Amino acid sequence: METSPPRRRQRLSSPEPTAEAATPSLDSLPPEILEKVVSCLRLCDAVRTSALSRACRRRCESSPGIRFSWGFSSDAPPAGIDAVLARYACPVGDFSYWEIPKEAFAHTDEWIRVLAGKGVKSLTLRFREYIHVEIHTLNPAVFSCRELTHLTLHDCFLPTAPSSFAGFPKLTWLSLTMVGFHEHGETDLEAMIQMSLLLETLELKDVRILGDEVIQESNLRHLTFVADDDYELQIGELLSLQKANVSIENYYSFDRDFVKFLTHFAHVRELEFHIQLAVVNVLEGLSCSFQILKSLVLHTDFCNVSRILSMFSLLRSAPNLQQLETKIVDTETQNDEVDIDFFSALCTNSVFTKLKIVTVTGTPLWSNEMHFIEFILSKARLLCALFVYQDDDSDHSKPSEEAVI
Repeated sequence: METSPPRRRQRLSSPEPTAEAATPSLDSLPPEILEKVVSCLRLCDAVRTSALSRACRRRCESSPGIRFSWGFSSDAPPAGIDAVLARYACPVGDFSYWEIPKEAFAHTDEWIRVLAGKGVKSLTLRFREYIHVEIHTLNPAVFSCRELTHLTLHDCFLPTAPSSFAGFPKLTWLSLTMVGFHEHGETDLEAMIQMSLLLETLELKDVRILGDEVIQESNLRHLTFVADDDYELQIGELLSLQKANVSIENYYSFDRDFVKFLTHFAHVRELEFHIQLAVVNVLEGLSCSFQILKSLVLHTDFCNVSRILSMFSLLRSAPNLQQLETKIVDTETQNDEVDIDFFSALCTNSVFTKLKIVTVTGTPLWSNEMHFIEFILSKARLLCALFVYQDDDSDHSKPSEEAVI
């Protein structure tokens, strides 16, 4: 019987791809999505997206939110920054350049002018330090950046403010480090602070201030003043202040009323303070109460009775203190020797009743410091943690094994 040959299974032809089934491309994305993607990239990567598709071409020039940021090791050509910034059609949210090289100093004048016109909100300029090179003076257009909320400047001079300057109405953060002012420039700084009604954080580090009551009544919540010298800094009423760091290595005037000076910080929750080296207790008679002070950092030492007395004048005024840190600043010699009974005699019933964390840094582990630690352990009943960091670089430090014993 004849058998029929097996039928071949008919191959089904694939349907022609439709437009809906095609692989999606960047050109198919909505413009707002493309803008969001580009704005999340680093500036250099955002610029490179122009080569990806027709839709991305020059998209970086109109995507809001791009951060113009260059770090410490940036090799971006200044002329390239000029071009990118000039073509950007949106308001600039953030422009920051750390370690601006010498060849870019002159370009910053144009950057500031353009940024002022584009309503920059956050501006950080840190100029690279050079030996025998004059510090760069910023373009006066910096005072026209009325949209600023954050301003951070390092290693430069501020120009004289124009008579029309009325402050930065939206500024909440001002940080100046190694910033100089020209003649009578302290009035410009005072105007920047007083006229910026929303200013909450002020940092002045190694800023030479010569004037009376530069920092007065305002809405400041956080204040930092760190310097090698005093420059006769004056503090007015800062009723909104919550955190203060006033660390001055060398006080210019030995006639300064430290009790009055410290009274201005009686309502802060966190305080960092540098106690002056003197032969007397500079805080004797401190009567104000630091009732809400929770965290205290003291730059001091236990080498002199006068500094110990100053420390306890403040500690007795802070009954609710929870965290205490002492940063040892002088490890060359221990002039006066005291024992635990000496510390106990300075104590009152309210001292250390709420203390939970104690830190001692930079200590040479001399007897006075060890007796203070012993006193803390015996007095602070709620103590949870004690940290002691030895000064390993000091030739005067005692062996750590001896301190442990």
